[in-house]
Amino acid sequence: MKASSSAAASAYGGGCGGGQDVRLDGRIWRNLPAGLVDRVLALLPPGEFFRLRVVCKRWYSLLFSDSFLEASLRLSPRRQWLAFFLLSSLSTSSAVAAAAATAVPLLPALILDPATSTWLRLPLASFLPPGFSAAAADAGIICFISDAPGPKTVLLCNPLSKLVAHLPPTPLPRLYPSVGFTAGPSSLSLILAGDDLISPFAVKNLTAECFHADGATGFYSPWSTVSQLPRLCNPDPARLVFSAATFYCMSSSPFAVLAYDVAGNVWSKIQAPMRRFLRSPSLAARGSSAVLLIAAVEKSKLSVPRSVRVWSLQPCAKAWAEVERMPPEIYRQFSEAEGGRGFEAVGHGDILGVTIKGSTDVILFDFGRKEWRWAPPFPFSSSTSGELRGFAYEPRLATPAVGLIDSSSLSFQ
Repeated sequence: MKASSSAAASAYGGGCGGGQDVRLDGRIWRNLPAGLVDRVLALLPPGEFFRLRVVCKRWYSLLFSDSFLEASLRLSPRRQWLAFFLLSSLSTSSAVAAAAATAVPLLPALILDPATSTWLRLPLASFLPPGFSAAAADAGIICFISDAPGPKTVLLCNPLSKLVAHLPPTPLPRLYPSVGFTAGPSSLSLILAGDDLISPFAVKNLTAECFHADGATGFYSPWSTVSQLPRLCNPDPARLVFSAATFYCMSSSPFAVLAYDVAGNVWSKIQAPMRRFLRSPSLAARGSSAVLLIAAVEKSKLSVPRSVRVWSLQPCAKAWAEVERMPPEIYRQFSEAEGGRGFEAVGHGDILGVTIKGSTDVILFDFGRKEWRWAPPFPFSSSTSGELRGFAYEPRLATPAVGLIDSSSLSFQ
């Protein structure tokens, strides 16, 4: 393992006093126990790990080692990344129909690391088929749904390991349903709601259907859990967020929040705060126990200034409390960039990201620092103009929940 020891020394050896480059004796690295080396590698950021896989055959094979992947799950620090996908500038229905007709290959996922303010590019086309769009994400898994109208096919993908699981098609045909997804160490739940195709030319928001799998209890329910949506609802097709065993999504005309209790298999409505004066409301999750509502407030009376505000759903799940308001100077910048086109929000831990429709601009809020800031300029060019849709993404080398489904894995090229 001569090559590996010298490369590792170069990777981990650093400069010290006087700016001298100090390299550790290769004999030290050569004699380190394999378990200790694996522990160090498991602590590395995903990008660093994949760069070091070329050092030797053993390190390359670690991605297929159950013991190493288990160590990575236990030891690797959690990273609050945001994954963005470029959407077509066409209307939603037109974009879906065009994508289904032409089977456009998937564009790369664009990863933003808020901690370092850097963008990363994550190619997907080499192992995911065309005709699918990102719909939800959780626990290192990104959920993709087929664009073609009809019974929906869902793919669960770990983009780092290139592990892809194919769920059975849904029994009910839909056009562009709202999608919610959550995954734990040994379980997953997926929900598709609304846009029921009652004929080739008409849709209605009538039902939702769920897919559940739990490896600990052996429970497996493939699309057999069907529930009726509340009357006079219009779910936002962007996404559902999950918190405390409940999925939440926005409903428009009038604005309300729909809540789906997974255990009880029942839907309910929650009144939105200041709903008569909200513009472009959307939901985001903060951790696993808080749901946020983000919206512009536009009231004609001067006593209530225009702003973008953030509310948190209280434990009673019936009331909202305002927790943040965009400062006036930041709001002026945001308002100029947004131009009334609308926006969406995505949350991951203490990070809240807001994307502007028809733009690739992203503004971030850090709850820990109480700081609003613009993300660095979008670095990747594309021949397709459009806007960004964001998802909470935590990079993980191993995602055991995917193993609950019959899956196929492609090796890295």
